[in-house]
Amino acid sequence: MKRPRRPLPLGRQVAWVVSAIFFFALVGVQAIHLRSTHASLQRQLESLAQDAATSIGLSLGVLLRGGDAALAETVINPAFDRGHYGKIEYLGTSGERLVSRSLGPVQGRYPEWFARLFPLHAPTAESLVSGGWRQLGKVQVTVHPRFAYEQLWSTARDTLIYLLFIYAASLIALRMFLRDVLRPLAAVESAALAIAAKNFVTLRLRPSTRELARVVEAMNTLSRKVNETVEADARRAERLQDAAYRDQVTGLLNARGFAARFENLYAAENAPFAGVFAFVELAELAAVNRRLGIQRCDALLREVCGALQEAAATSGGFAARWTGALTVLVLPGLGVDAAREALARLRGEARAAMKRLGLARNDKVCCGGVEIRGGASQLRHLVAAAEAALLQARESADGVVLLRAAPPSAASAKPASEMLALVTEALAGKRINLAGQVAYRLSDHRAMHTEVMARLRDGSGRELAAAEFLPVVAAHGLGEQLDRAVIERVLEGARSREGWISLNLSIRSLEAEPFRQWLEQILRRDPALAARLTFEVSEHGVTQNEAAAAAFARTVSAAGARFSLDNFGIRRDSLGLAQRLKPAYIKLAGTHTATMLASSGARFYAESLVSAARQLDIPVIAQHVEDEAMFHTIAGLGFSGYQGNLGGRPVPWPG
Repeated sequence: MKRPRRPLPLGRQVAWVVSAIFFFALVGVQAIHLRSTHASLQRQLESLAQDAATSIGLSLGVLLRGGDAALAETVINPAFDRGHYGKIEYLGTSGERLVSRSLGPVQGRYPEWFARLFPLHAPTAESLVSGGWRQLGKVQVTVHPRFAYEQLWSTARDTLIYLLFIYAASLIALRMFLRDVLRPLAAVESAALAIAAKNFVTLRLRPSTRELARVVEAMNTLSRKVNETVEADARRAERLQDAAYRDQVTGLLNARGFAARFENLYAAENAPFAGVFAFVELAELAAVNRRLGIQRCDALLREVCGALQEAAATSGGFAARWTGALTVLVLPGLGVDAAREALARLRGEARAAMKRLGLARNDKVCCGGVEIRGGASQLRHLVAAAEAALLQARESADGVVLLRAAPPSAASAKPASEMLALVTEALAGKRINLAGQVAYRLSDHRAMHTEVMARLRDGSGRELAAAEFLPVVAAHGLGEQLDRAVIERVLEGARSREGWISLNLSIRSLEAEPFRQWLEQILRRDPALAARLTFEVSEHGVTQNEAAAAAFARTVSAAGARFSLDNFGIRRDSLGLAQRLKPAYIKLAGTHTATMLASSGARFYAESLVSAARQLDIPVIAQHVEDEAMFHTIAGLGFSGYQGNLGGRPVPWPG
């Protein structure tokens, strides 16, 4: 199959057209000029021959009147020596040759091919020689065309040089002119490529050419309109996200938004939660609402919840409105004593605010929480423990109860030092099992890619769950070592399998320059294999160091692989992140998928996010699709693909 020819640049095409026109003009001018000069020189040769013959004949008639023919040479020799003649002969009355001078072969200052191309006839003229009334003979003169050829060659050469000089000067002037004229076109091309890459730039050029000015204006209008559409979709997605995952009264996250954020922060590659998980309850909120009215009650809630959010943010945590009267606090890094003091202070501030509104009889505020240290805990376990503490707080005198979580038993977990040694040994021995789960295209159920997941094995061959070893990997900075080992195994297995492959990387690996250089070298060794790989990074990880993620995306893209975002849609500016990084695809966080069945707000948010991503030409894949009901829900929202147990559980890879 022939490869399509690349079109020539406009400047080069114009140069070729001008060159062709000039060539034909040059040939025409030279042909007309040389033909005219050639004819003129031919006539001059004939005139020269006749004039010379007449002049010599008259001179010989005067000189030879006495009859001494030897004197004829004194007239003929000087005329011949001038070099313009090829032959001069003096013939007697009976035709005998009395004097004869001829010029041998002489090469003039012109090429032979030129003489053959423009032949000049050497004319011969004759004149009678007479003394008085007596005829003495005749003179024949043949002109040599050498000097005519030299003049004709000089004319042709000088004309050609002059025209070529004009041609070169014209090309230089044309190039300078086109450079100024076509600069807006180059800018328009760059802008078009940028818009195709969803980077909506605006041209600042003001071309002097009316047509180009209109093109620039049209391009700016297109860029502005598309950008406005994308921004409108992004704002709509943010509003729908707020509606689905934020409490409209306090502005805090609601229960769904809290669950999504908590699981995104303290799951997978991230360190498990360690600190205090607590509930704060306004026990008589219904009575407060009846006494104050809806508006004043909402203002009280905003004041109290704002104070709770500020307190949580001080320790690096966050707050959310769990139910109408219940607010949840995440206080990472705090112990029981510090958390008890903070909660007691917050409880006092809330009661003081209620008393200022005349609610001294309804100022009961309860705080119950649980402290957890070490080991991964699921959100539902923390909620259950905090609710148990809150039940006790309702009956306690000071209204604050904090419990310590029971340490993990030997049957359920290993000590931290033993788990660290186990993970270190597994990584050193590269005891890694790989499992793959296929992501399918929603339209025709064809495989999009296979996501490869890693599991470690202990010395006995038992496979460790991700919840067991990933917190240890994250806590002790072993992410890069794990990612290197997984990538080597995936590349080895990919050579025996077809199709696209994706694998997740830690943000800590992306931040390491040696890791990026190592990966780039490996990918460039096998471009065909690199083109089948996609590296996924969680949105939370990217937000920790967006610059490192952007540098990594450029590195793998230059090496032929792809970059994508996993667990997407947790932050309010998620779409802005996608627009800046331009991933190959994004995978919506599984917490959104689970809530779409029960919440219309979550469905509207997902639909708006998918629509905005489509404007950026970024496919969106739904994760954790477990059953037909969930599949039919996402099918009507515009998703490009899905991944989950409905399409098949993870199986050993490469198999």
